[in-house]
Amino acid sequence: MLALHNAVCSEIIKFRRNKMAWLGTLIIITIPLFMIWNRLVIDQQRKYMEWLMSVLMLNTLVLPIVNGFVITSNMQREYQDRTIRNILTAPVSREKFMAAKFAVWLLWYLISICLSEMIVTAGCYTLFPVEFTTGNMRYALFLIIQNNFFSFIAGIPILWICVKQQALFYPSMLATLGSAVLQAAGLQVSEELILPASVCPWTAVSISGLVEVDTFYYWICLVSIFLCGLVGFMGTIISFGNQDQ
Repeated sequence: MLALHNAVCSEIIKFRRNKMAWLGTLIIITIPLFMIWNRLVIDQQRKYMEWLMSVLMLNTLVLPIVNGFVITSNMQREYQDRTIRNILTAPVSREKFMAAKFAVWLLWYLISICLSEMIVTAGCYTLFPVEFTTGNMRYALFLIIQNNFFSFIAGIPILWICVKQQALFYPSMLATLGSAVLQAAGLQVSEELILPASVCPWTAVSISGLVEVDTFYYWICLVSIFLCGLVGFMGTIISFGNQDQ
């Protein structure tokens, strides 16, 4: 347990020194700030629900890209500086090291999206005081939080790709852009394609916000997304465990 605690503390220090992590947080909180500014200055006639859907759409496109860039930058630095060799030869287990990296990555993500949610809430209160009700805010926060959480789960395979690619940069970046495009495309899926889109974990991230929670399609989305995350995490652990020095 002490070894895992030390590994987590070490990863926190690395993330604090990672400029991409700070930039990623800035970009994430800039999304709702930009939409608030846009509503105040440019599109003053935009209604509440239209504004909320615009925030969700922009968030769906940008968030997976930022998330993928951050974890790629973090892992690639380890391989390029060859500090990963210290881990491969250290007495601490590789599983604990990767679990610590995953935990700190998730912690950074949660802090960033919490800041974003606070800004969205403040924006709704400022821009739409009439629509700022308990019911509306519960729905809005649930929709955005669910989208953000599912996006992270569906993005876990990026960590697997980072481990497989080692010092390379492009494979995980291409995968990140591809997943972002699929998530954004999920918002435009026609009714006839909801079933296959629910099976694909990346389009399922968006589909889950378009269907009712108690429907068959929602549960397909849920299973698809979490299977994707589980496969990505297990693949990361196995691949890192099998790497040579």
